[in-house]
Amino acid sequence: MSRLLLPRRTRTRTRTLCSFAATQLHDLASLLAAGRFHASVDLAKSLLLTSHSPASSVPDLYHALAATATATASSSASPGDDDPLPSSSFLCDAASALVVASARLRLPDGALRLLTDLAAADARPTRAPLPSLSSCNLLLECLLSLGRHADVRRAFGILLSAADASDGAGARPDTFAWNKAVQACVAAGDLDEAVRMLRRMGREAGAPPPNAFSYNVVVAGMWRAGRGDDAVEVFDEMAVRAVEPNHVTYNTMIDGYIKRGDLEAGLRLRDQMVLRHGLKPNVVTYNVLLSGLCRAGRMGEAATLLDEMASRRMVPAGFTYSMLFDGLSRVGDSQALLSLFGKSVENGMKIGDYTCSILLNGLCKDGKVSTAGQVLQTLIDAGLVPTRVIYNTLISGYCQIGDLEGAFSTFQQMKSRHIKPDHITYNALINGLCKAERITKAQDLLVEMEENGVSPSLETFNTLIDAYGRTGQLERCFIVLSEIQEKGLKPNVVSYGSIVNAFCKHGKIPEAVAILDDMFHKDVLPNAQVYNAIIDAYIEHGPIEQAFVLAEKMKSSGISPSIVTYNLLIKGLCSQSRISEAEEIINSLSNHRMTPDAVSYNTLISACCYKGNIDKALDLQQGMHKYHIRPTSRTYHLLISALGSAGRVHEIEDLYQQMLQKNVVPSSAIYNIMVEAYSKYGKEIKVEALRKEMSERGIAIDNTCINNFAVGLSGNTCTSRRSNGLRGGAYRVHLPDQETCGQTPRDGGRSGD
Repeated sequence: MSRLLLPRRTRTRTRTLCSFAATQLHDLASLLAAGRFHASVDLAKSLLLTSHSPASSVPDLYHALAATATATASSSASPGDDDPLPSSSFLCDAASALVVASARLRLPDGALRLLTDLAAADARPTRAPLPSLSSCNLLLECLLSLGRHADVRRAFGILLSAADASDGAGARPDTFAWNKAVQACVAAGDLDEAVRMLRRMGREAGAPPPNAFSYNVVVAGMWRAGRGDDAVEVFDEMAVRAVEPNHVTYNTMIDGYIKRGDLEAGLRLRDQMVLRHGLKPNVVTYNVLLSGLCRAGRMGEAATLLDEMASRRMVPAGFTYSMLFDGLSRVGDSQALLSLFGKSVENGMKIGDYTCSILLNGLCKDGKVSTAGQVLQTLIDAGLVPTRVIYNTLISGYCQIGDLEGAFSTFQQMKSRHIKPDHITYNALINGLCKAERITKAQDLLVEMEENGVSPSLETFNTLIDAYGRTGQLERCFIVLSEIQEKGLKPNVVSYGSIVNAFCKHGKIPEAVAILDDMFHKDVLPNAQVYNAIIDAYIEHGPIEQAFVLAEKMKSSGISPSIVTYNLLIKGLCSQSRISEAEEIINSLSNHRMTPDAVSYNTLISACCYKGNIDKALDLQQGMHKYHIRPTSRTYHLLISALGSAGRVHEIEDLYQQMLQKNVVPSSAIYNIMVEAYSKYGKEIKVEALRKEMSERGIAIDNTCINNFAVGLSGNTCTSRRSNGLRGGAYRVHLPDQETCGQTPRDGGRSGD
């Protein structure tokens, strides 16, 4: 028997027979001998579960079974016969049953040890057979599910070596086994080895050919690792090797392209799967495509795709509606949101709380908060149980539009349903009250918040600091700052930034600078917004030179100036008519790895117009194309106003047409400036055309301009335009609102001025 079995350990046999009940061993051996494999697996599981060490018990149990089988055979043998040996089939079934039992118990160590020991007997003339391939495949799957990728590859290597051995003691690994090894490589991040194994399949002697699953694993791994080009190469290889892709293959490729931002390639693959392989898109395909279209804001195409799903009798799931609601929310199309919601109700779709929160958030973002409340009530009537997230969405929406009555009414509904408000709920309400300058009520709500066991967050206190700062209660800002520290929280850059901003707005620049210096002592690193608040204050109140000094200090402190910083410096120079220096800053931005924006140019154009240098202003507007900057409505307002004032009426039309070509919508102020200019210089046809266009766009014409035109174009200008017309404030150096240092700091000047 020793020729067939594993090498005996010291007194292993005696200890093995003692460790397992003789009756159970005999029963298990009998089941195996009778070919009752499934029953033997169940009994083996029981034996392993009662063992103190299942890992060491598997090899020992294997020995015990072999010994039991030998003893049984010996008792029926004739005197003088050689010791009978267990058959190879019995030993294979015994090993297989133990491996399967271990795998199903998710205790693979003993099975792995048995496999290793059996393979190690390779040097002897005759060795015991390995477990069956199906049992080894189950072991591979168990190891993979447990994340033991190295052990998967090790076990696969044992099987491969055994199959290559001269006596053929083990079955050759099949496609399933190879796929598990490939999966292990991918899961371990060894994608190059996974590709090598994939290319060995079907080409190396004895290796089975790959199937679609083999390729799907590698393709998905490549996309996850950001190696999209390699994923495409592996996918293209399938056609070369005549491996038919399936739905999973195409869905993985389409998803990869879309997440990489190549929606068009994803759509082409959708067509390819139908035309080349006859695979019709399934629900996953549609969901992946809808996700890409929604993220790209191509909601018309998304709606068409949804109709295509309906025509194929595919019912969109809640996840599908979640994506569509989110996409429509991104583009701000609340009407389409409501229409889609109506369709979902008609189709009998049960909207869950997650999808509901997305729908309500989209409506609230578009200011349709009361409608969102009605939608919620409809869903509640249909059986939806509202969650804290849903109520927080509504409360925040009401606060954003300043409807505090609606916010607190929803707050009461929330509490009446025994849904406990959290810090997000209270923060939204406190923020709404602070925006309405009802700070005392906000402070009372903070007390209630703490009494209800909800700890205020740093954002709660920062909201109060910002509110006190905006209302000029600067001392209260420091009191709240102390409260933050008393609560065990550490003030952050927003906390200090709000205070800096408040002092700057009230002209207390030295105090703001002192707070900036104190931030370094408190180990709070200022950001660009904090510096910009003080720089802006120097620009507004002087001395302007200090703005440039602070900008240099900012750099030396390791804080990179933002485009807003440079725009503020440009504004300061332009206010002193130092236009060439301001232009130098714009031209030098590339040295700081920045590009100017529309605010940069509009500030400079405004200064040129104020100085009467219209040609220079027009050149600057043309220069915006160099940086691919789209002129804004204000850009054209400045230039058209200057041209009208200078009597260069013929150039206004060219600029106006350029404006329309660039899809910049003219403001009412631009229309009125043009009407005034055309009226002054007797362009009656132009005036009538503009009046008609304004009427079609629903824009009211300035009454003074109409009266001047009606009395025969007397040459008088519209006096009501003095504030922002041809010679009034149009040439004032103007910089649109920049970022604040408070609750929602913004970096980068706004272009939509």
